[in-house]
Amino acid sequence: MIAAPIRLAAQNTACPVCGSVSSYASAAPGWGEWRSCSSCTLEFAQPLRLGKDTMELYQEAYQGAIQSSAMSDYRRRIEMRRTIIGQLNDPALYFWTPAFGDVLDWLRQRLTPGSTVLELGCGLGFFLHALRNAGFQAVGLDVAQTPVELNRQDGFKVWHGPIDSMPHGWVEPDALVSFFVLHHIENPIGYLKAARERAPRAPLAIAVHAQNDYRRRRESAASGPPRTLTKWNAQALARALVAAGYRPSIQPVASTGAERKPLKLVRRLFGRAIALPPIYRLGKRIEASMLAALPQRARNNGYVVVAFAEPSIQA
Repeated sequence: MIAAPIRLAAQNTACPVCGSVSSYASAAPGWGEWRSCSSCTLEFAQPLRLGKDTMELYQEAYQGAIQSSAMSDYRRRIEMRRTIIGQLNDPALYFWTPAFGDVLDWLRQRLTPGSTVLELGCGLGFFLHALRNAGFQAVGLDVAQTPVELNRQDGFKVWHGPIDSMPHGWVEPDALVSFFVLHHIENPIGYLKAARERAPRAPLAIAVHAQNDYRRRRESAASGPPRTLTKWNAQALARALVAAGYRPSIQPVASTGAERKPLKLVRRLFGRAIALPPIYRLGKRIEASMLAALPQRARNNGYVVVAFAEPSIQA
């Protein structure tokens, strides 16, 4: 377990994205409080700290040693990976938002087959496998040793460590992608600037959880620190990317409809069968077919925000 950081009255409460003043938003039980920026409306945890080294924290999460912030599900994802990738190699069964497909389409439109795509925060490699299946040279980066080793065993080149520890020239990607990593980062502007510096000519596609998703999950431990340090929206994401030297195009993404009760029941029923791969995969396919049949009105807008960002010439 992680000891709760001590809350100090003198801590800086300026927005970590735009530097504007912030105000109290809500309590962060066992941690401190949530602050809301008066300008870009980013919400951020106070104190804005993980509480321990990021590599140590997330490796312990994959080992099942951390229960706070619902981080025990990192261990469960290893079983999911074994079922979806190890026995089937159909990574799209993991895709819980259309953002994954949108980014793949964007890459296909702008890159030629064989181009190198670096995923920042690649986790257990679901999108790395999707990139490889689409004909790209997939390269990854992650802070936790367990997913790095698993992805290397599958033949991927993967850097172990934060983005600012990756040497210049270790890889020369034609594009960068980052899925649902930014809310884990103590210094989001620093993270984006490091990506810009390591790959100065590469465009970036980045996806974040959006305000509606946070509202849906407001009672979920996963929405609290140390797992979640920042809560994003289109305006805050655009401001962060501009500050890091990008020209972003922002695209809100609707939910798949998986939050609907019938889908929740399917997921809950078959999710318990993760130790029985054929049954688990059957459940994922049933879920996918049900989602494909849902009318648009059954989906909720603004669950995810994707930015497609070009490096600024001035940066």
